[in-house]
Amino acid sequence: MGLTDDVVAPRPERLASGGQARSEALASRAPSLRVPLALFILISVADTVSSVYMLLNGMMEEYNPLMRWIWVTGGAPVFVGVKALLTVVPVWLFRRLKADRFSLVHSALWLTILGYAAIYGLLFCLANY
Repeated sequence: MGLTDDVVAPRPERLASGGQARSEALASRAPSLRVPLALFILISVADTVSSVYMLLNGMMEEYNPLMRWIWVTGGAPVFVGVKALLTVVPVWLFRRLKADRFSLVHSALWLTILGYAAIYGLLFCLANY
Protein backbone atom coordinates (compact mmCIF):
# COMPACT_ATOMS: atom_id res chain seq x y z
CA MET A 1 0.00 0.00 0.00
CA GLY A 2 1.43 3.37 -0.99
CA LEU A 3 1.18 6.66 0.81
CA THR A 4 -1.72 7.85 -1.32
CA ASP A 5 -3.69 4.63 -0.86
CA ASP A 6 -4.43 5.60 2.74
CA VAL A 7 -5.98 8.87 1.58
CA VAL A 8 -8.21 7.16 -0.98
CA ALA A 9 -9.14 4.12 1.10
CA PRO A 10 -8.86 4.77 4.85
CA ARG A 11 -7.71 1.94 7.03
CA PRO A 12 -10.45 0.14 8.99
CA GLU A 13 -8.87 1.06 12.35
CA ARG A 14 -9.16 4.74 11.42
CA LEU A 15 -12.81 4.32 10.57
CA ALA A 16 -13.49 2.58 13.88
CA SER A 17 -11.82 5.25 15.99
CA GLY A 18 -13.46 8.15 14.17
CA GLY A 19 -11.91 11.52 14.92
CA GLN A 20 -9.54 10.05 17.47
CA ALA A 21 -7.02 9.05 14.77
CA ARG A 22 -7.09 12.57 13.35
CA SER A 23 -6.66 14.08 16.77
CA GLU A 24 -3.76 11.76 17.59
CA ALA A 25 -2.10 12.54 14.26
CA LEU A 26 -2.40 16.26 14.88
CA ALA A 27 -1.11 15.87 18.45
CA SER A 28 1.95 13.98 17.24
CA ARG A 29 2.77 16.74 14.74
CA ALA A 30 2.10 19.69 17.07
CA PRO A 31 5.11 21.21 18.80
CA SER A 32 5.54 20.41 22.46
CA LEU A 33 4.24 22.58 25.28
CA ARG A 34 6.54 20.98 27.87
CA VAL A 35 8.63 24.07 28.59
CA PRO A 36 5.79 26.57 29.03
CA LEU A 37 3.69 24.04 30.99
CA ALA A 38 6.64 23.30 33.28
CA LEU A 39 7.22 27.03 33.74
CA PHE A 40 3.55 27.60 34.56
CA ILE A 41 3.61 24.78 37.11
CA LEU A 42 6.87 26.05 38.64
CA ILE A 43 5.51 29.58 39.05
CA SER A 44 2.32 28.21 40.58
CA VAL A 45 4.21 26.00 43.03
CA ALA A 46 6.56 28.86 43.96
CA ASP A 47 3.59 31.14 44.54
CA THR A 48 1.80 28.56 46.68
CA VAL A 49 4.84 27.63 48.77
CA SER A 50 5.93 31.22 49.35
CA SER A 51 2.38 32.34 50.13
CA VAL A 52 1.79 29.58 52.67
CA TYR A 53 5.18 30.15 54.29
CA MET A 54 4.69 33.91 54.59
CA LEU A 55 1.06 33.63 55.70
CA LEU A 56 1.92 31.09 58.41
CA ASN A 57 4.77 33.29 59.68
CA GLY A 58 2.79 36.55 59.58
CA MET A 59 5.08 38.02 56.95
CA MET A 60 2.26 39.03 54.58
CA GLU A 61 -1.45 39.25 54.07
CA GLU A 62 -3.22 37.66 51.13
CA TYR A 63 -4.24 40.41 48.70
CA ASN A 64 -6.70 38.33 46.69
CA PRO A 65 -10.03 38.62 48.56
CA LEU A 66 -11.22 35.15 47.50
CA MET A 67 -7.97 33.45 48.49
CA ARG A 68 -7.91 35.47 51.74
CA TRP A 69 -11.39 34.13 52.56
CA ILE A 70 -10.25 30.59 51.71
CA TRP A 71 -7.18 31.02 53.95
CA VAL A 72 -9.23 32.36 56.86
CA THR A 73 -12.02 29.78 56.62
CA GLY A 74 -10.14 26.67 55.49
CA GLY A 75 -6.56 27.22 56.54
CA ALA A 76 -3.43 26.05 54.78
CA PRO A 77 -4.71 22.65 53.54
CA VAL A 78 -7.73 24.13 51.75
CA PHE A 79 -5.63 27.03 50.46
CA VAL A 80 -3.08 24.63 48.96
CA GLY A 81 -5.88 22.46 47.54
CA VAL A 82 -7.52 25.42 45.79
CA LYS A 83 -4.15 26.60 44.44
CA ALA A 84 -3.47 23.06 43.16
CA LEU A 85 -6.88 22.94 41.50
CA LEU A 86 -6.19 26.33 39.90
CA THR A 87 -3.04 24.79 38.42
CA VAL A 88 -4.25 21.33 37.45
CA VAL A 89 -7.40 22.47 35.61
CA PRO A 90 -5.61 24.90 33.25
CA VAL A 91 -2.83 22.37 32.60
CA TRP A 92 -5.45 19.74 31.73
CA LEU A 93 -7.28 22.21 29.45
CA PHE A 94 -4.07 23.29 27.72
CA ARG A 95 -3.08 19.68 27.07
CA ARG A 96 -6.59 18.71 25.97
CA LEU A 97 -6.92 21.56 23.45
CA LYS A 98 -3.32 21.46 22.21
CA ALA A 99 -3.92 19.24 19.19
CA ASP A 100 -6.83 21.17 17.70
CA ARG A 101 -5.96 24.73 18.71
CA PHE A 102 -2.21 24.79 19.23
CA SER A 103 -1.73 28.43 18.29
CA LEU A 104 -4.44 29.61 20.68
CA VAL A 105 -3.21 27.36 23.50
CA HIS A 106 0.42 28.39 22.98
CA SER A 107 -0.47 32.09 23.11
CA ALA A 108 -2.83 31.69 26.07
CA LEU A 109 -0.24 29.71 27.99
CA TRP A 110 2.51 32.29 27.50
CA LEU A 111 0.12 35.14 28.35
CA THR A 112 -0.87 33.26 31.51
CA ILE A 113 2.78 32.79 32.46
CA LEU A 114 3.65 36.43 31.84
CA GLY A 115 0.55 37.67 33.66
CA TYR A 116 1.12 35.35 36.61
CA ALA A 117 4.77 36.37 36.89
CA ALA A 118 3.93 40.08 36.56
CA ILE A 119 1.24 39.98 39.23
CA TYR A 120 3.41 37.85 41.52
CA GLY A 121 6.33 40.26 41.08
CA LEU A 122 4.21 43.36 41.58
CA LEU A 123 2.59 42.04 44.74
CA PHE A 124 5.97 40.89 46.04
CA CYS A 125 7.34 44.41 45.54
CA LEU A 126 4.27 46.03 47.14
CA ALA A 127 4.56 43.74 50.16
CA ASN A 128 8.29 44.25 50.65
CA TYR A 129 9.04 47.84 49.64
